[in-house]
Amino acid sequence: MKPSDISKEIKRLVDLIGYYNECYFQKGISEISDYAYDQLLEQLTRLEEAHPHLKCSNSPTEVVGEQPSKGFEVVYHQTPMRSLAKTYSEIEVMQFVERVKKMFPNETVDFVCEPKIDGVALSILYEKGRLVRVVTRGDGEKGDDVTRHVAQCLPLPQNIRGVPSDPFEVRGEAFMSKAVFKALNRARKAKGEPLWANPRNITAGTLKALDVEGVKDRQLAFYGYGLYGSSYTCPTQQAALAVLAALGFSVPPTYKVCRNGMEIMEYVRYCAWHKKDLPVEVDGIVIKVNTLDQQDRMGTTAKSPRWAIAYKYQPESASSILEGVTFQLGRTGIVTPVAHFTPVPLAGTMVRRASLYNADALARLDLCLGDTVFIEKGGEIIPKVVGVDRARRHRDGQPIRFISSCPACGTLLHRAAGVVAYYCPNKQHCLPQLKGTLLHFAHRKAMDIDTLGPKTVDALLEAKLVQTAADLYTLPYDAVNGLEGFQTLSTQKLLAHIQASKTRPFDRVLFALGIQHVGETVARKLALHFRSMERLQEATEEELLQLPDIGEKIVQSILGYLQDPYQQTMLHALQAAGVQFALPEPVDTLLPFASKNFVISGTFQKFTREECTKLIEEAGGRVLPAVSTKVDYFVAGTKVGPSKLAKAMEWGIPILEEVEFIKMMA
Repeated sequence: MKPSDISKEIKRLVDLIGYYNECYFQKGISEISDYAYDQLLEQLTRLEEAHPHLKCSNSPTEVVGEQPSKGFEVVYHQTPMRSLAKTYSEIEVMQFVERVKKMFPNETVDFVCEPKIDGVALSILYEKGRLVRVVTRGDGEKGDDVTRHVAQCLPLPQNIRGVPSDPFEVRGEAFMSKAVFKALNRARKAKGEPLWANPRNITAGTLKALDVEGVKDRQLAFYGYGLYGSSYTCPTQQAALAVLAALGFSVPPTYKVCRNGMEIMEYVRYCAWHKKDLPVEVDGIVIKVNTLDQQDRMGTTAKSPRWAIAYKYQPESASSILEGVTFQLGRTGIVTPVAHFTPVPLAGTMVRRASLYNADALARLDLCLGDTVFIEKGGEIIPKVVGVDRARRHRDGQPIRFISSCPACGTLLHRAAGVVAYYCPNKQHCLPQLKGTLLHFAHRKAMDIDTLGPKTVDALLEAKLVQTAADLYTLPYDAVNGLEGFQTLSTQKLLAHIQASKTRPFDRVLFALGIQHVGETVARKLALHFRSMERLQEATEEELLQLPDIGEKIVQSILGYLQDPYQQTMLHALQAAGVQFALPEPVDTLLPFASKNFVISGTFQKFTREECTKLIEEAGGRVLPAVSTKVDYFVAGTKVGPSKLAKAMEWGIPILEEVEFIKMMA
């Protein structure tokens, strides 16, 4: 290659890896597999080593992790949180072992092998045994303070008794278990929402969510693997793990001390065979020198410790023939390309299609009809196309290009500055958008019109009886009764349910409107703060930004919706129909549970846990995910969590059974 071509290739790789870093760390999206990403990074490293004078100042080979995010306090680590050197080669693992043993020819050297958890690295600081701060790894030197988020969704020891008063730091990995991830995806599928790609992405998104209250149902877990503090002078990594377990932290399961490369590779292969049985996603094995003194003497590079290496498993993949690409339109108008290929078995199921994310991702793949494509399953859940075998491409293969017009209504697609997605702006007449909007409006957690399903919405739209949600409240009986499949009873039932939805409270009405980025929790906060649609419509950007956990992105979405003339007309029609556009003013401004914290555990006869939470919040209280000294009441149903109950009793927290809780609410 010419020097100019090498320089261009280095810049291309730097830009491409930077883009994938932004997707992965800032947006929680994995457009390519870890293996494909690592191969790009390895390619860039080799070019930079061969041509150091062409190395870019912003090269990702010199950067650890991610840049700090907006909206979070930046905290510098007392000791840098470096990343690990990675390999997919057994030979390189053996070379690492031999290199370590040569450094200590007269000493015993052994290694601790731990499953490599696919999660988010955290630093947790304790002072006098009390948790004071949780920080992400960030760029290795500094990270984001996510203490408030962790309090909602990650059960860490809050107060550790009987420890020295000196500060100490615990490092480890936050993650979401396979069981929780699958349960959340089942719930999203039932709601018609897109599935999450993998546990790691949703873990990162949970810890960085603007709506802190909205993530408390996403149960995360934590494995500790490092302990730092003047009062803890553990001789080995194995001893440090034992101390962490004694302090109340979970540690990586099935870790093992190995004496040589042969034992290490036996463990690596054993874990590869059994990793599907583990409760957490494992993408490799971390191999560390066990003796901490030897670790100190080996030191670190600018990016990685010399005393550790991560062996990563190559992902299960398959190849198939690309038969076509379709373009799907979502409720918000966003257009997503979807690849269709010859069905192929992968990770236990037959897969025949995969999302291609957006126009930029499609362009990077440079697909042609008939291509042989490589497919992987992200987190063994969602298939994705990760590459194409260009050597097997037919000369007459037709290139796949992103469309310029809406696949449903033909309207020219738009793309906002700084946004990757194209969308159809024809919200008023684009049938898939109208259908999605109406189904969201009728959702159980919105207006709860359970007789308004997909087939009914299709029939109403086809007959041109509805154009907006407001039209539902003026449906004529005769017109509905005349639709195919409708008889007297079904017509009466549909219209009765629509009329009954007028009693839904204002916060559910706000959620039902389908304003982008406004979920249940944000809708409830807006309703409780402004109390009426009129006051919300008068709110300024500055006033909205003052609300906790509501950032600029959400604010711009709210203002854009409320200032849209089409939506304003629809809102006037809803108000005229009698939909609740205000919350009743509280009789007593001092709510009975103001500033009180609750933990709910178990099941109840008179209400669901969701209803219990709502009752507490409407009375001014707050529901926390875990027992701590901040909790004022523990509400216990049947099948209560024994560990939670034990902690509540140990710390003297008042325990309310269902009958007592109902009396208190009364």
